[in-house]
Amino acid sequence: MNDFNSTPLPPSEESQLPMQTMASGPVWPGSPPPPPGPPAFTVERYLSFLKRKWWVLLLTVLVFGGLAAAYIQWWPVVYASKAHVWMAGKMRLREGALYDDQAQNFGGTQVELLQTHMIQRRALTRLRDTLHIAIPTNSSGEITMVKLNAEQISRSSIVELMAMGPTEAFTEAFLNAAIEEFLAYKKEVRESQAGDTYTSVTAQINREETELKAAQDKMTTYMRENNVAILEEQAKSGGAYLTKLLTEFSQLELEYKLLEASVGSGVGALEASTNASASLPSLRRASDAVSSASNAQSVYAGAQQEIEKLKLLRERFGKYFRPKHPKMAKLDEQIALAERLVGFFSHQNQEELARSKREVKVRMESVQQTIKEWEAKVGNASERIAQGQKLKLNVDRLQSFYDHLLILLQSVDVSRNLEQENITVLDRASPAKPRKRPAPLVAAVGLLFGIFAGLGLVLIMERFDDRVTSAEEIGWSLGERILGQVPEAPGMKRNARPPLLELDDDRHLLAESYRSLRSALLFGLSAGEEPRVLLVTSTTPHEGKSTLAANLARTLAFAGSRVLLVDADLRCGLLHELFGVAQGPGLADLLAQGGGLKQFAVPTSVNNLYLIPRGQSPENAGELLLGPACDRFLERARQEYDRVIIDSIPVFAADDTTSLAPRTDGVIFVVRDFFTKIRTARLALEMLYDRQAEVLGLVFNRAKTRRHSNNYYKYQQYYGHARTADEPPQIKRHRKRVKSRGKSNTLPDGKKTPTKKR
Repeated sequence: MNDFNSTPLPPSEESQLPMQTMASGPVWPGSPPPPPGPPAFTVERYLSFLKRKWWVLLLTVLVFGGLAAAYIQWWPVVYASKAHVWMAGKMRLREGALYDDQAQNFGGTQVELLQTHMIQRRALTRLRDTLHIAIPTNSSGEITMVKLNAEQISRSSIVELMAMGPTEAFTEAFLNAAIEEFLAYKKEVRESQAGDTYTSVTAQINREETELKAAQDKMTTYMRENNVAILEEQAKSGGAYLTKLLTEFSQLELEYKLLEASVGSGVGALEASTNASASLPSLRRASDAVSSASNAQSVYAGAQQEIEKLKLLRERFGKYFRPKHPKMAKLDEQIALAERLVGFFSHQNQEELARSKREVKVRMESVQQTIKEWEAKVGNASERIAQGQKLKLNVDRLQSFYDHLLILLQSVDVSRNLEQENITVLDRASPAKPRKRPAPLVAAVGLLFGIFAGLGLVLIMERFDDRVTSAEEIGWSLGERILGQVPEAPGMKRNARPPLLELDDDRHLLAESYRSLRSALLFGLSAGEEPRVLLVTSTTPHEGKSTLAANLARTLAFAGSRVLLVDADLRCGLLHELFGVAQGPGLADLLAQGGGLKQFAVPTSVNNLYLIPRGQSPENAGELLLGPACDRFLERARQEYDRVIIDSIPVFAADDTTSLAPRTDGVIFVVRDFFTKIRTARLALEMLYDRQAEVLGLVFNRAKTRRHSNNYYKYQQYYGHARTADEPPQIKRHRKRVKSRGKSNTLPDGKKTPTKKR
């Protein structure tokens, strides 16, 4: 018995997979898939959605059909009457009048005025009080209003009026009454307009005249109290003097800084400050302040030279005399005397510079105070000048408005000189006719709207639904190679598990799909060692990975390979149920306790096929698959079996798959027809690539056979047209017709079905 707790074996070399060529360029195994492009619209995908979402089309047809039926049944019948009004009458004005009636006769204004509630209320009052016509009411006793629409005909001055009401006589009478009330209202407005306007303009003139007089009085008082010319001259001269003071203050500030630098730098900087001050014409006072210090500088320089001479002489005598020799002592006294003289001169110069600095500081403060006084004077003069300008502008504005009102007052009575109306009634209200759409037309429109709305909703659902519907779509969207596609088992429900494949299985299309997948794994992966340890996984549960792993293992065993099928889903594995064996002992026990493969590998009904179930569900499933015991198990399985198929947990269910996948030779990723979402599958593949897993390709599981009917016919012909349980419905119906009627034996694709020979 092999012991899996012994020293771990070295991992096998990584298998080399061929390059895949996709639409976006070459894709190498082990590299992440390219980013997805925009969802492609295909007729096949749309029709697939339409077949699944047929109830959406039915619902929209029912909704719009119900609306059409409601319109036909309950929409009340209304009566419509038309009339035409011409708005191009002439207007004669008194010569010289400035009145303009263009705004009142604008077509849009007249159209809006005709549709106002005021005109409609006046028309109802005219019908009730003057013409004594009964006004219809609803069941609640409220008046049923007539809908009045007015529209100006393009490129003309004619307005078309349309009234829609509950009865024929009332609608026609209402439209005529509305036209009459409109003309009457225009006349009333014109008669009252002149008097009202004259009164309003006169009152406005009186108010403006009072304001103008008050503004002129303020202006006169200001001119009496202020001489503008003198104020302007004061502001001008004060500004010039203020500029001069600011210049002087800046010079004093510079002089102060120069003196401050001379005082702080000591006697060594005295000569430099004196030269700089004398070189600036604007700083003559600074030069005078340090002139005395400049005279002392020459004496200071001579004393410095004398000290240096004495020090050199003492250094020369020091070679021959002792330090206490009379000559040496005399030289020391002379040097000390010269140094005291230099110190005296330095102190005297510093005091002189400090005194000059204090004088400049006092002058700066005096000039600064003068600047503040003159700034106040100039600001006061400027403010008074601005006040006068403001008063003048106000007087000019009031005077202009007052003159405009006087001109307007002279022309407001022009409306009294209008000699004719500028609106003429061309056609009175026509006899009212019923208006309601024909029932067949309404039904047809409702049906068409329902169909188009349903098709549009299905299209929107298709655009937002990223579930895969074909193998071509998977390759285009995910950028992965397609190892094969497995059709849906015939007669199976949506979430039911189909029976496992048998050696002589009559589900030929299903069996051939697994044989094709087997060939792709054995011969389709060139360049490198054949992958022996394969891991089967998917994105989420219920995508058929366990059934696919079991059938793939059986198909490989049918071909004579020694196959080990491992249930690595330590939490919810179900391979033991598919093969009818006990749940344990299994992989969890092997990894936790150790032992040999023969102890846990259970023989199945298929020769050369052995199963290791998941075992008892452990609490540390992820840690067991990460431990060294798992590496030793994989190496032993690779040595003792031709192929090892591992059914793993879905990628998003736990981290077991991403931990186990890098230690296998390749990963088979399962996607389910109209179940797996492209974005979710992409995230799962990215997780596998991040863990350095080798993704061999994708298997499109539970593909609908009706989409591949042509291939199915070929399979049927090859197998002698055996009547299997997985025939498409159209073939079954055709065979029944041939058998019952004895007529043509032509298949839907134009081929002949064979008949038995007698």
